[in-house]
Amino acid sequence: MTDILIYAAAGFMVWMCLDCIQRREHFVWIIIMIILFPVGAFAYFFVVKNRVGGSKSGSSPSITPIRREVETEETLQLKELIGKHHKAYHYEKLGQAYIEQKKFDQAIPQFEEAIQRDPEMLEARYGLAKCFHGLNKYEEAAVALEKLTAIEKKYDYGNAIFGLAESYRLAGNEEKALETYREVINSFHFFKAYYHYAQLLDKRGKKQEAIDYMKSIVGSSKDLPDYKLEKERFWIDEAYKFLKKNGIELA
Repeated sequence: MTDILIYAAAGFMVWMCLDCIQRREHFVWIIIMIILFPVGAFAYFFVVKNRVGGSKSGSSPSITPIRREVETEETLQLKELIGKHHKAYHYEKLGQAYIEQKKFDQAIPQFEEAIQRDPEMLEARYGLAKCFHGLNKYEEAAVALEKLTAIEKKYDYGNAIFGLAESYRLAGNEEKALETYREVINSFHFFKAYYHYAQLLDKRGKKQEAIDYMKSIVGSSKDLPDYKLEKERFWIDEAYKFLKKNGIELA
């Protein structure tokens, strides 16, 4: 009888371990179940499985499972490091991990904490702006990028100030968008910046200026290497469409 109980307890523990892996619960639970055999398995059952899974009777309608935020090994390790050291670096890395998962709401407080602890951490400021942009909060993204570019105007090879121009445009602040696009165009050769700058000029009745900038896109494209040409192809084609629509035919 004793052997049967031991086998049953072992089987139950294996079942709970598999459940723990499937749910991606913290690996500490498996250690607890092995060390505290068989008590650990029963503890897991009542604390995790029974709470999350619930029970279903045959006559009950289907129950929507409780949604749980799945943490990866990376985010769990970073949270552990944050708990021990509270360093800006770890907050920033946790924010980046959440960005990769498109969990912008969860990333924002990590970047904000990193900035609070180290105002010179530009990666955190850039990550915060990306989160706001990903949530379509363009005004907030612009504010974050204003602070970043005030410290380092050419951050990320000009992509930060270009993002600022884009945020202004998407937020409906066309005056600041025009001003910032001009800065981008004067220092960098982003065809997308030329295109949207020209569109804003056209919107303000400056048709010839808009045409000239669209022509510059097409003209510059002829000197691009193949890899760069492929990357900019969409904006080159859009410039051609704009020119054709306005009666400009290019050879």
